Amino acid sequence: MCFGQAECPGYAEAIQRSGLQQQQSIHHKWLDVMLMFNLVFLQVYDRSGRSGMLSHPNSLVRQKREWTVPPAFIREEEDNSYRNPIARIHSDREDAGIVVIYTISGQGVTEPPYGLFVIDGKTGNLNITGKVDREKTPMLFLRGHALDKNGAKLEDPIDLPIKILDINDNPPVFSHEVFVGSIEELSETGTIVMKINATDADEPNNLNSKIAFRIISQNPSSAFSMNKDTGEVRVATINLDRETQSSYSLVVEAKDLGGASGGNKATCSLEIKILDVNDNLPVVQGHAFEGSIEENRANVEIMRIKVFDKDEEFSDNWLANFSFVSGNEGGFFRIVTDTKTNEGILTLVKVKYTCGTHCTFSKLVKIE
Repeated sequence: MCFGQAECPGYAEAIQRSGLQQQQSIHHKWLDVMLMFNLVFLQVYDRSGRSGMLSHPNSLVRQKREWTVPPAFIREEEDNSYRNPIARIHSDREDAGIVVIYTISGQGVTEPPYGLFVIDGKTGNLNITGKVDREKTPMLFLRGHALDKNGAKLEDPIDLPIKILDINDNPPVFSHEVFVGSIEELSETGTIVMKINATDADEPNNLNSKIAFRIISQNPSSAFSMNKDTGEVRVATINLDRETQSSYSLVVEAKDLGGASGGNKATCSLEIKILDVNDNLPVVQGHAFEGSIEENRANVEIMRIKVFDKDEEFSDNWLANFSFVSGNEGGFFRIVTDTKTNEGILTLVKVKYTCGTHCTFSKLVKIE
């Protein structure tokens, strides 16, 4: 068998004789192109005049007694039977008077999904009988066989890959119904808070699976923005103040077709907590305090100093730290923080002095 100018005698002369007739049908010993059912049939002869042929929506080339077939295409979830036959296989042994029986094997016939294809054993017409889900079977691989009446092989099998064309039949799916994130108050504009993600079961790297994100609503204000391509949520305002607003609730939409009209969509919720930073000074209830205690008594509570702090309650930022600045050089007193009330507890811890009827001590306390 030959193919091309180098191997086939007369090939170049045939091309030269065609001249301006290239727009017309070419009939020649070496190359015969036929149009039928809007499909292209490409037949290649070997030197002895024998040939093999496969009808297909695309062209077909046979080289060194092997057939190579470009993929055929059918749309998923559609009844493609109106296109039957979707392909046709043919052996030139039939032209020599030999009875040829055509069979097929592979996916859709001898492998799942069963019963999808049938072939006319006499004509070689390949028909489709049902619908296909691309998300389950993105490509189908068939093989055509030419057998004699005794079942013996007459030709090498023909490979017929069939690609399933995607339709936009799947919506985006978020990995969580509710995404939870956090960000420190007073964070700069543009700081990343979190990243959400969604997937689409339609064909990858296809507009049907291209997802665009957008914020539908956020309460109480427009404090955050979203990158429509990456799903990143960022700070949009510089005045995040936990003491004013400690959390935000957002609703986000994911839409395929890149967000275009007609795309499938889904929504999820975002809960963003504003984390406390130590941006508030403690405030003391009063400036001077008085207390009394009987002499010669140790480890007795003398007084409590009440402190208020707007930072997050019971956090390190909220707890006050009390210390003596002056007046306790002898170490007679101790002051500690009540972690439940944030009060400073002043206690007498040493008794090494004698007072008459009355003693007075003056202490200066620092609160942080």
